Amino acid sequence: MKLSVLQGGLAAALLLGAAACGATPTAAPSAPPVLTIALNPQTPLNWWPPLVPSANCGTISGGGISGPDMYLSLLWISRTDTIEYGRSIASSITVTNHDQTYTIHMNPKWHWSNGTPVTASNVAYDWQLMKAASAANSALPYCFAGEGGVPADWKSVVVKGPHTLVVTTTTPVNPVWFEHNGLSQLVPVPPVWKHSRNMRAELQWIARVANQPSNPVYRVYDGPYGITQSAHDAYWTFSANPHYDGAHPPQFKKVTYLYEGSAASTFAALRRGTVDIAPLSFSLYHSAKQLSGYHVLSQRLFGYFFALVNLRSNANSVGGLFSHLYIRQALQMGINQAAIIQGAYHGFATPSLGPVPVHPTNVFYDTALKNPYPYNPTRGLALLEQHGWHLKSGVLVNAAGQRLAFPLLYQSGSTSVANEAQLLKAGWAREGVDVTLDPQSITSVSNLIGSPAESPHWAMQVGFKWSYEPDYYPSGGGLFTPTAGFNPGGYANSHMTRLIRATYAAGTPKQVAARFNAYQQYAVQQLPVLWVPTPDIMTVVKDGVTGAKSQYNAIVGETPVNRIGFAAGS
Repeated sequence: MKLSVLQGGLAAALLLGAAACGATPTAAPSAPPVLTIALNPQTPLNWWPPLVPSANCGTISGGGISGPDMYLSLLWISRTDTIEYGRSIASSITVTNHDQTYTIHMNPKWHWSNGTPVTASNVAYDWQLMKAASAANSALPYCFAGEGGVPADWKSVVVKGPHTLVVTTTTPVNPVWFEHNGLSQLVPVPPVWKHSRNMRAELQWIARVANQPSNPVYRVYDGPYGITQSAHDAYWTFSANPHYDGAHPPQFKKVTYLYEGSAASTFAALRRGTVDIAPLSFSLYHSAKQLSGYHVLSQRLFGYFFALVNLRSNANSVGGLFSHLYIRQALQMGINQAAIIQGAYHGFATPSLGPVPVHPTNVFYDTALKNPYPYNPTRGLALLEQHGWHLKSGVLVNAAGQRLAFPLLYQSGSTSVANEAQLLKAGWAREGVDVTLDPQSITSVSNLIGSPAESPHWAMQVGFKWSYEPDYYPSGGGLFTPTAGFNPGGYANSHMTRLIRATYAAGTPKQVAARFNAYQQYAVQQLPVLWVPTPDIMTVVKDGVTGAKSQYNAIVGETPVNRIGFAAGS
């Protein structure tokens, strides 16, 4: 997931992603010099290095590999989920040796901001970081371990020339999966990042310089913008890269991201006219429609929202109860997705059935899927009673006297998430499940679910999302296997693991599609998480700002900041 936060993904990510916006209270005949990016309330920019650790999987909201994209990925994924070589560092990939050898040819036009070329060695060094970070007891565990076969399915990465890199897999693999989920993770790393030959020491050093955007190491980048000024929890200013080699040079001299303390403060800035685009809280949707000089954009995301269940035996209040499929089935039948869509999101959301989103339209969603657990709290209660639970004072109790009661953890500061939590609580109450609402800060929520040591302190969490970046082939490798980089609930199912690994294997298009559908159908049935509606990304855009809609890429979950402009004479 471009844990971006925009999501990119995770990218596990926050309820809404960052949105671009500009600081010009009056119209101008040409683009103003500064474009300002308002972050979602209480969402700081964090984690600047070009390597995403597990601890930041769900909390990255900007920084190095998202926001203005300081460090460009080897491959650019298009809005139709194909590789767009015209916008990629790589110019082509040659697949040989029965789908086991991948020769990457890099476009020599790309340079770092200091004028030196981006080379195959820079890409190979990123692989060394990824491999070391994915190892057991890593000094900086890698967020995307398990995705794209990292590291177990990668046999070797060899530099064959200044702009040629050869990646060999341990066995023949599905090229679409490997290119989309494996090779897409590669990010050329500038030589300034080579601090130590010892990779453990290198990862420890990276952890130390993270979240220090003033450190000189961040002065070399290949993206359209680089960080030049910052004030913690206030603003971050990026300046245009004069040596950017992409087809669309930055249209603004500077891009400033603003920290917002609340949805109300963001809306106040909109009323003053001091921003061009800002994230929109669903609670302010009707008010935003009345703003003069702005329009509202609703955009979909290639991902899903979920209620994360803690399956470990020491989960708060419930122990290992959630590891029983019948309990997850009953809870899923108590989720009124239609009510949540209307009550929390004003109709701007899509029901979720499984890990592959219905929208945006994509070739991976199995249109033959049927919902096995539609909203039916009566049926859910009956299922629980069949397994020995009985109502006592309105709450289910089992033969051991244990009550089916738990706290529902969610991030504070979002009215829509709070409304969703209330609706979940109401639906489960109809099944005799007693839920206590537990709002906490985003940082606190992330820390609790991000560490197995914190398992005794939470049971279920709602409000985060998974967006498929860099796992653009959405086969679940980074989610639902025991070694997945993002598996905070501790889900483990040997059959699920086999089905996921089968999607990696080489085969005919028919075989590949059948394997993917088998995984998708099993995930729908098994509920590794509970499915809740996936809301749209809502933004308010000042009239005259261009590209926010036309250049939006739902697959990567962002509008590239260098493709946002300002209409002359607007």
